[in-house]
Amino acid sequence: MPYRRLPTTDKARMRALNAALGKVIKNERKLAFSNHSVEQLQNVKNNFENHLTQYELDTRLQAENIKDYKEAFDRAKMYVSHFTQVLLFASERGEINGGIKFYEDLASFEGKVPPLNTEEEVLKWGKIMVEGEQKRMQNGGSAIYNPSIALVKFKVQELHDASVFQQTLKRNTLRSFEKMQNLRKTTNDFISKLWTEIEEGIEAESPKVKRQLAQEYGIVYVFRRNEKKKMNAEEMQTDLLFEFA
Repeated sequence: MPYRRLPTTDKARMRALNAALGKVIKNERKLAFSNHSVEQLQNVKNNFENHLTQYELDTRLQAENIKDYKEAFDRAKMYVSHFTQVLLFASERGEINGGIKFYEDLASFEGKVPPLNTEEEVLKWGKIMVEGEQKRMQNGGSAIYNPSIALVKFKVQELHDASVFQQTLKRNTLRSFEKMQNLRKTTNDFISKLWTEIEEGIEAESPKVKRQLAQEYGIVYVFRRNEKKKMNAEEMQTDLLFEFA
């Protein structure tokens, strides 16, 4: 006998639920499952569909925002890097009052721009540049322009805001994903139970006809290797018996 293959994708789950619900919508005279199962089917289908829509929305929003986040990261990195380079060049020329002592351990990089490869590094050094420049100017230093520290601060804040928003979207997607993982299991459990009820409720003169009727309800059968050939032979014998009965 073939075995039933439960859905493995969300689209397949929706097809299975819609196929069974389609029998209800057609108002067939005799359904292979109870009125109680009809109510459960409608609830399961609506619940699964609503959560799937929300999950797809959360996933799409997160994916769409990645571009904006990367652009904010690249801009902040560029401005922090350029400001640091101007600062180091000015310090090398002796134009910075007090040198670079106001910028934490910048001197330990020996005239090179610190690593700015990650969000954490860009935010860290952006903050150091902003606070250091404020301290230096409070001690009588002249402002650095091209870029100005105000513009650097703005770009770093943009990155921070973009990061917070992206993390919020990630949490939303993860929450939706976890809900879907649980819902996929409970939905498959319901489909398996419904399919069993359908098979038990179908009355037919032969296994072949019963299987065909069950497939109309959305049940998916899979034949094992060499099983289909054997089953076709058995069904031919059954058809002959009915013919000559």
